[in-house]
Amino acid sequence: MAFVMSANHPALAQSASTKEAPSDPLEKFLHQYVEHAGLPGAVVAIGYGEGSVRYAATGYASVRPETGMTRDRQFYIGSLTKMMTAVVTLQLASEKRIDLADPIGKYLPGAFRDRIANADRATIRDLLRNSSGIPDYLDGEFFFELVGRDPQHGWRNVELLPLIADREAYFAPGTNYAPSNSNFILLGVMIEAVEGDHIEAVFNRRIFEPAEMINTSFGRFPRPASLARGFDDANGDGQLEDVTDYDVGDQLADGGVISTTEDLVKFARALFVEGVLLGPNAIERATTDTVFAGDGSYGYGLMIGSSDWGPVWGHDGIYFGYSAEFSWFPEQDTVVVFLANGRALNEVPSVTSMLMTGLFGKPE
Repeated sequence: MAFVMSANHPALAQSASTKEAPSDPLEKFLHQYVEHAGLPGAVVAIGYGEGSVRYAATGYASVRPETGMTRDRQFYIGSLTKMMTAVVTLQLASEKRIDLADPIGKYLPGAFRDRIANADRATIRDLLRNSSGIPDYLDGEFFFELVGRDPQHGWRNVELLPLIADREAYFAPGTNYAPSNSNFILLGVMIEAVEGDHIEAVFNRRIFEPAEMINTSFGRFPRPASLARGFDDANGDGQLEDVTDYDVGDQLADGGVISTTEDLVKFARALFVEGVLLGPNAIERATTDTVFAGDGSYGYGLMIGSSDWGPVWGHDGIYFGYSAEFSWFPEQDTVVVFLANGRALNEVPSVTSMLMTGLFGKPE
């Protein structure tokens, strides 16, 4: 981690002072949001029902060398990947390749079927809804210790099974909700087993190519030139460090995808408007077969919430050095996508929540 960027680094100071203030209201909002959050840079896209898209970009895609953020930059999307893993799972179910009532243990290597808590009882449906009770492999620091020892390992889903095994279940399957990245790692293992192919090849065939997401892939080394450098407070000292070259899940089904705001708008339209990825029955089930999850509910790889303007479906995402929001408003056929190359140093509301009045007017 060679570079440290504090809040008064010249690059951030330039962003605030010497650059001309943006005149577009969306750019002005994003500029102020990024400044307040302490983020290096960000892009936001708003995709409307008739097909038009509005973009704004601000801040920096890299600091050494200083490079301004542009809307075509790629970012790690973190847990937004879970929506895609759920889509592939539902596609396999619609093809009768799997059954959502199958226990996940059916698709695991024999050596782990008895070692992963609840694997004999937790169904694929339970995993999709985060109601399996299977413990999260990210609980504790062990995985990150492994990353520190081997920063460019190239983790595969099946390699994480030992980190999920031999741990106590959170609860009996289907009785509660607890977000667990292990659920989507295990779905990734299942997908690769059923398809007999690497996760990226499967996603290419089933999502990226049909949705024309030409700038979307799983992470890899060397890092793509179009990837915005990622910054995080890795040492807990209140300063952002360049962490782009740490593999914390490049090939993993819970968070390894890199994408652009443009491609994620395409994903929203392919999924919810055009029916390219799933049929209406699958969408209805994914958004109504939910479990209570605090401020809202959780469906099949989707956070299901409500607002003064109607329902909102989507996900938020965190990856080492990156953060993301994806929000689909079904009554307005509108999607909001926010991607940043850092995690906020200061407490801020979500971008989507701050944009809704401007998008839809005052609620009735």
